[in-house]
Amino acid sequence: MYRPGYTQDFGLFAQPLTPAVRVLLIANLSVFIVRLLVQGHTPGAFDILFGLSEDLYRNGFFWQLFTYMFLHAGLLHILFNMLILYFLGTEIERTVGSRNFLSIYFVSGVLGGLGWLLLTSDPSIPCIGASGAVFGLLGAYVALFPQRHITVLIFFILPVTLKAWMLAVILAGIEFLLMTARVEDQIAHSAHLAGLLAGYVFAFVVFRKGGFPKRGLRVRIVRDKNAPGLKVLRREDAVGSVSPEDIDRILDKIANEGMSSLSNRERALLERASTERRGPR
Repeated sequence: MYRPGYTQDFGLFAQPLTPAVRVLLIANLSVFIVRLLVQGHTPGAFDILFGLSEDLYRNGFFWQLFTYMFLHAGLLHILFNMLILYFLGTEIERTVGSRNFLSIYFVSGVLGGLGWLLLTSDPSIPCIGASGAVFGLLGAYVALFPQRHITVLIFFILPVTLKAWMLAVILAGIEFLLMTARVEDQIAHSAHLAGLLAGYVFAFVVFRKGGFPKRGLRVRIVRDKNAPGLKVLRREDAVGSVSPEDIDRILDKIANEGMSSLSNRERALLERASTERRGPR
């Protein structure tokens, strides 16, 4: 159920962890620790084998397109990526479901890696990090909630609040300039830009234009000509009725307070309702 045009402030640690985000956080942190231990014995070997490099197509190391997303060069590198994963990922996963969220994440990461290989790959330095995937989450967030506000800390000190689409445009412009200027900062700007575009296009085409996918019960909504409201039916039998006023109220609550604010009853109503409503309101 999606309504464009709403805004929502992005509160600090306002969202509890969702299942897929939790798994990704644990996986990234675990691999980070393993990499630190391995680096102490065989420096560079772990990154050469699992980081993204030209060995992908020279020697058939195709797993690198996935494994490179779980490697990080240092504490700030993984901290930055995991914060974005937490802040944006929880809201996206609650909106589209865990399976679709993981599709956005890995499609963005893979296409971000391919963008780096095609545009600015350095044969001497493998590409590592989840930046392409998390920039894809930013792109998806913009496609789903373009008018929502996101507060970022400039230099981790100065808070600046921007609409999601404005933040994405600014970051995309910066990444494009740094990529074309060939700045020697050992940052995969092309992966960031490709991941951002991939996440936006994926979410826009699949969800903004196609409607959010049905989750939970398979239901359909039909209008009862003899009584107000929408009767909700499932394959087995009718499960009751959901009034348009209830749905509108829940949608308004999601837009203003986020999915985490819903009660168990409200979540149950959403599970019963279809993602599409036909006819006049």
